[in-house]
Parts: sequence; structure tokens; C-alpha cells
Amino acid sequence: MRVLRGLAVVASLGVALIGVPSTAAAAPPEPSSATASTGSAEQGETFTVTVELFNPEDFTIDFGNAALRTADSSIVDVFDLVSCTTTCSPYFTSFRGSVGAVGAGEERTVVFTLKAKETANPGNYTFEHQFVGENYSFAAGAGPVVTVTGQPQAADLAVALDASPRGILTSRITYNVAVRNDGPAAATGVKIRGTYALGLSWGGGSGCARVGSTRTVECDFSTIPVGGTVHASFSVNAGLLTLGSFPATVTRLSSTPTDPNSGNDSASRSCAALTGLLVRC
Repeated sequence: MRVLRGLAVVASLGVALIGVPSTAAAAPPEPSSATASTGSAEQGETFTVTVELFNPEDFTIDFGNAALRTADSSIVDVFDLVSCTTTCSPYFTSFRGSVGAVGAGEERTVVFTLKAKETANPGNYTFEHQFVGENYSFAAGAGPVVTVTGQPQAADLAVALDASPRGILTSRITYNVAVRNDGPAAATGVKIRGTYALGLSWGGGSGCARVGSTRTVECDFSTIPVGGTVHASFSVNAGLLTLGSFPATVTRLSSTPTDPNSGNDSASRSCAALTGLLVRC
């Protein structure tokens, strides 16, 4: 009877032990994660992206930042940074929100308010988030996808170049650059690059600047409205013994949004020097 009672007790204890569920330790949060307030935003619409940070290390992360960028393009080309819940600013191809020192096991939250640019091309944009510190940075992670909706944006820029000698007996040639925007959207960040012929020396520019000591010239225009035309110029000098033909070329180097027609992005003009003081264009 004692044996049977012992077995009964053991069996009873075994059943009791098996019936108690084991509690697994909760996995710590990732060093960074992100959520968006919407999955779709029209051109010009604002929304928020919340970035959560966690320090899983046993030391303090100094000068921590929540970094936010897009995977397939530069975030600054698609979204404007309106505000955030901490000190934030664009940083190359990302936005960063400062969170200061983050101790071991501590968490921080940064909420970015963004606006889809009026000129943003419609499509899906995957956000990437990262916990970045001065003394340690964690790997970036893929975040939410926001679809920008609206009409495809484009700005067809037409580049023209004219040239004229300065005066009758002169060794200076002035090249006039004109850029017209045929739309349908306004153009920003327009950069025109030009070159002038060997044998000519730089004489100065208005809206155009020489690149170092080369024969390359760059002309920058911040904004060109639809239907608008902007102008810039640069001058070169021919020496007294200069003879022959001297071509110059200008080409659109970059602009936003996309230029759909590359056929009118370049222009050339040639001048001829009969002597250093007799130049015709």
C-alpha cells in the first residue's frame, strides 16, 4: 500500500509539473523600428514617421540620432522635413533627429513630420531607419512603405547658346546661355555645364563660374517656372596671335524633376578669329 501511495504521489506531482506552462523571456526590442501614420500620401500632403530607438548594449550611446532615409532614392528629393519632436535636420541623403546620450537599456522616440514634395514622382518609397551614435551605430532596418500619389512630374528644359565679340576690334567673346522651361512642372536645382575651346582664356562670368583652372564652366539656376527663361553668360579672351575656329558647348547637367526630352538639352556655337583683334561669331 505504501508503494502504491508513493507512486500515486509521484504521478500526481508529475501531472502537476507538466501542467505548469513555462514562460519564455520576451525578446528585447530592435535597436530601431519605424511606423508611418499612413501608407499613402498625395503630392503636397503631410504625414508622420515615428522612429523608436532602443540601446541593447551595456554601455551608453553618445550623441545618438534617429536616422531616416528612403531605400531607392534620396529622401530629400522626395520629401520635405516639416518638423520633428526633437532637434532635427537633413543630413546628406537622410533626415536625422538628435536624442542625446542613450544609456544601456534606455529607449527614445522621434516623430518626423514629412511632406511629399509637389514634384515628387508617384511610386512606392520604402523608409529605412537606423540608430546612429558618435561611438556606436547599429545596422539599418527596413521600415514602412509609403505610396506617393499624383501626376507624374517633369520639366522639359531647352538650352540655347549665343555668342558675340565685344566691340569691333576686340579679343573678347561673350557667350550667352538661355534655359527655357517648357514644363509641365517648375524646375529646380538646374545646373548647366559648358566648355570653351583650347587657346582661349577665361574672362569672367555672370551666373556662370569657371571650374578650377579648367576650360569647364558651370551655370546654376535655383528655380525656373513653367514658361520661364533664365539667362547667364561667360566671357573668354583670344590672344593677339589667335587664329582659327573656336567652338563652345553647353549641356544640361542636372535638374529636378526629370527632363523628359534630352534632344534639346545641349547647344553649341562657334566663333572664328582672323586675328587676335578680329573675331566673328
